[in-house]
Amino acid sequence: MEQSPIHNLLWIEELLPVGYDCVPKNGGMAYYVDMKLVLILVERRGLYEHKGVSYPFELWNGCIFPVEKKAQNAFFLKYLFLENHPANKDWLYIPAESENFEDEVKQMMREISRGNMLLGIPVKSSELSKPEKVERAPKKPSPQKTKISKKGENAFLLSIAKKNRK
Repeated sequence: MEQSPIHNLLWIEELLPVGYDCVPKNGGMAYYVDMKLVLILVERRGLYEHKGVSYPFELWNGCIFPVEKKAQNAFFLKYLFLENHPANKDWLYIPAESENFEDEVKQMMREISRGNMLLGIPVKSSELSKPEKVERAPKKPSPQKTKISKKGENAFLLSIAKKNRK
């Protein structure tokens, strides 16, 4: 059995409802409930920068709660401690270094247990099954256009034009 990439945050797993699935993802563990990605736990310390921007919290040490961008305002109004995770617009984040980390996580875990419809991102069908390979005919090379010199044609038209002037 593969060793879990998380150690200090395993207590959070116990707060998940019965019947969850988990798989390694983003250097941590991703948790699925009712075919929705509802939680990602990550424990990589010391990373404060993403795409050249520094943040006042560790980016990969805490709890990530996937919530579609259009539904995030409902969570921000109720849970002021949530942060947008810079790596993905659909992720809300609680850094493990936050002062009330355990209480904040428990509040969000209650939302998962209650089955809040706004929380989580549905599993894509491509994640469920591997698509069958469809054989396609090989592409035919497109014929190359040849450059035709217009000098001969232009000379001919000029000679006709000169004859008509005389």
